This record gives sequence, C-alpha cells and structure tokens, in this order.
Amino acid sequence: MSEMIDIYIGRQPIFNTKMQVIAYELLFRSNTKHNNAVIIGGDAASAQVMMNAIGEMGLSEVVGEHLAFINFTEGLLLRECQPFFPRKRVVIEVLEDIEVTPQLLSALTTLKAQGYTLALDDYVFNPALEPLEAFADIIKVDILAVGPKKMAEHVARIKAKGIKLLAEKVEIREQYDFCLKLGFDYFQGYFFAKPTIISGKRLPNSKLAVLELLASVYNPDVDMKTLSEIVGKDIALSQKLLKFAAESDIKTAPISSIHDAVMRFGLNRLKSWASMLVLSGVDDKPIELFLTSLTRAKFCELLGEKLGGPAKDTYFTVGLFSCLDAVMDSDLSDLVSRLGLEDAIVKALLEGEGKLGLALNAIKGLEQGKTDFELPEGMSANEVSQCYLAAIKFSDSLDLSD
Repeated sequence: MSEMIDIYIGRQPIFNTKMQVIAYELLFRSNTKHNNAVIIGGDAASAQVMMNAIGEMGLSEVVGEHLAFINFTEGLLLRECQPFFPRKRVVIEVLEDIEVTPQLLSALTTLKAQGYTLALDDYVFNPALEPLEAFADIIKVDILAVGPKKMAEHVARIKAKGIKLLAEKVEIREQYDFCLKLGFDYFQGYFFAKPTIISGKRLPNSKLAVLELLASVYNPDVDMKTLSEIVGKDIALSQKLLKFAAESDIKTAPISSIHDAVMRFGLNRLKSWASMLVLSGVDDKPIELFLTSLTRAKFCELLGEKLGGPAKDTYFTVGLFSCLDAVMDSDLSDLVSRLGLEDAIVKALLEGEGKLGLALNAIKGLEQGKTDFELPEGMSANEVSQCYLAAIKFSDSLDLSD
C-alpha cells in the first residue's frame, strides 16, 4: 500500500451583513505550523488548492453548503475555459496583479457565459482594471489600501451596476461599521476570523498514470473507453475522479462505474483536470519533464505519419516513454521490460533501432542543437524542423507551465 501524503488547505470565512458565514476563501498552505502561504508558483498553488479541496477532501467536507472562493492567476484564467469544478459551488477570484488583455477578456466572457461567478480580488479602483468590472459579480475591496473618501466615491457607482461589494482585511470594529454604513454586502478579515488550516491525506499521484492520462486526453483519436481504462487501473486517479464527479452541480443517479464517471465528466473537463493534476505536482517532478515527453511524442507521431510502417500511435508511444526513466527514477530497460511493450518499441527506446528509433534520435538531436543526426528516409532537414516546431506548438498549447 502506498504511503499516504499529508495535505493542507487554509480556510477563511466570509460573512454577510447579519454576521452569518456565506462562503470561505480557500488558501494554499503547505503545513500546519505556518499559517501563511509558502511562496511557490501561483498557478501551482491554486491548482493544489483545487485538487486538495475538491478531489481529495471533498468540497462539502471543506466548506459545507457554502461557496468556495479560489484565487485564479492569469495563467489559469487563460487556460481554464472548460473548468472541471462545480460552477454553483466555486467563485473564481481574479487576482489584482492581472493584466487586462483581449485574451483575458475573451476568457472571462467564456466563463461568464458558462455560468461561473467571478470576483475581483484586492480591488483598489485602479482605472486600468475598470474593464474587468463588466464581468464581476463581486468586487473584493482591499480597505487597507483604499482610503475612506475613495471608497465612498466608488461604492455607489459599483452598486448601481448590480455588483456585490466585499470588504476584505477588516481588522477592527470601526472599519466594519464604516463599510456596513457605505453599503458593503460581505465582509472578511481578522476582525471576524483568521484563516484556519484543514488537514487531510491523499494517495500519491502515479507519475506514469498521470502522464498517460495527459497524453491521451489530447490525442485526437482517443475514445472515452480508453480514458476509462487509464483512470480505472490507478486507484488514486479513480478516487479523485469519483470525488469530482460527486461534487457536480447536477444531481443524477449514483455513479455505476469508472466509465460512467468518465462519460459524465466529459472530454473537455478531463483535459482541464489532467492539466491541474500536473500543475498541482506529480510529487517531485517538474512540469517541464512532462512537456518534453509530450513534445517528443507529438514529434514522433508527426514523423510517423510521413514515414509509415508502424501505426502513428506507436510512434507517439515511443516519444512519450522516452523520458520514462527520469519520470519514474528507474532504469529505462527495467521499466520497459515490465510494460509489455512491442519489441519494436523496446528496441527503439533502448537501442534507437528501426524507423521508431530514427524518429526518436532525430528529436533528441534537435533538442541538443545538433545537425549531424540521420534524417528519416525521404525527408529534408526543413521538413523535420517543421515537425519539431509543430510538436513544440502542440505542447505549448497545453500551457502547463507557470
């Protein structure tokens, strides 16, 4: 049995004007000793909060029937236009350091159209961020950074738009009374409660299973039965998916199988979920290692379409597993001997033989900036380079790095 891993979430309540808890902001925490966020990549921190709260502990256990406010970086907003979490339970907080761009506005438009609730975090009424007000259901005002006069000037304008106002960083009674009198709807801060830390445990993520899932959800030829088999053979992935499915907005009949859960989840949400699994950390492995594996897989597949011989998904497999020794911290020959792979794949991985090995050697040469590697028969250096650029574009489109 794999050793369980400790996980943590910070939780700070949000109150209404009657001093009733209506939501909790969920915060990244790495232990119970320090009630503040250890600095890691913002995307990774938000991903860990989501995976721990929804896929491990269960959102109902963490916030009960209340809403969960979760911070979203610019990177997450631009990639999460098909989020996997329940839209009626989660409020997406748009962070204050975000840059207003056409890409961001397009992403927010999509999220709003899908029914997600958006909040602007640590808002200080910066004119540069004013276009975001059109998407906001809630604006969280940093009252320590905005003076009373400026707040009074903007509250009426914001309220006239039908936007709810949340006063955050309320530390004393006088601040609460002032904001209440101005017309604020919600309140958060040390005057009410400091964040508390909730702890739990999770099964370790299987590096191989996550890698296989990530590659498969972006394979245009994959079917849902194959995805069900990938999830179903790993107990950690299975229990995570079942918890996410159980948190769905739509209450339907009980889930009858892993395949049933996969079908309800749908391909777009599976893509989002797989990306978050990698972002939240496949234990000790950097995201770049997975991107290298996927770039190699796509490159080999593209070459396979031109070279023929083995099926293109066989080429894809060779590229995907070429970094397996680094992912699994084991000798590659020992790993492939236990995977039941075709002999041609094994020889390509270990000895660089055949058309499969030729494709793998080509991308290794390109990665190292070499020009003296053997070109596949009938292909020019320019054609090989174009395949490499297309493979990089493919892995970049997954947008997994911070």
